[in-house]
Amino acid sequence: MDIQLCAKVAAFLGAGMAMGFGAIGSGIGEGYAARQACEGMGRQPSVADELLRTMLVGQAVAESTGIYSLVVALLLLFYDFSNVRFIQIPAFFSAGLCMGLGAIGPGIGEGFTAGKACEAIARNPETAPLVIRTMLVGQAVSESTGIYSLVVALLLIFVV
Repeated sequence: MDIQLCAKVAAFLGAGMAMGFGAIGSGIGEGYAARQACEGMGRQPSVADELLRTMLVGQAVAESTGIYSLVVALLLLFYDFSNVRFIQIPAFFSAGLCMGLGAIGPGIGEGFTAGKACEAIARNPETAPLVIRTMLVGQAVSESTGIYSLVVALLLIFVV
């Protein structure tokens, strides 16, 4: 089999894994945040606007690793395979796997954080500024592992 064809197959499989796995964490996390916001609105309709804002900010952060996965998938799909080397074949596959699996944990964790923030605000609306600040700090720390995965995936695509 031609080396370019093998590289394309590996890159396309990697792109599918990056996006397929990468969407799992964000989807679960964002759904949980929405669920908690809806429950909170049912209990405390007077803070619906604050809950909606908190949910959307939390979901936006949880979506970031899904976006990283999309970027890696697109880079793999549209890579220039004209001068590909044999060592790049497993690197393309590994880049997609790295980003896809690396996006699951942060997406779920950040979404759960957003959900618990919504729950806390629904219970005690006066604490909203403190809860949102704490949510964002916690999500920023959780995001670091997704960023590590993105860096490694980019190195596998462009340096190997």
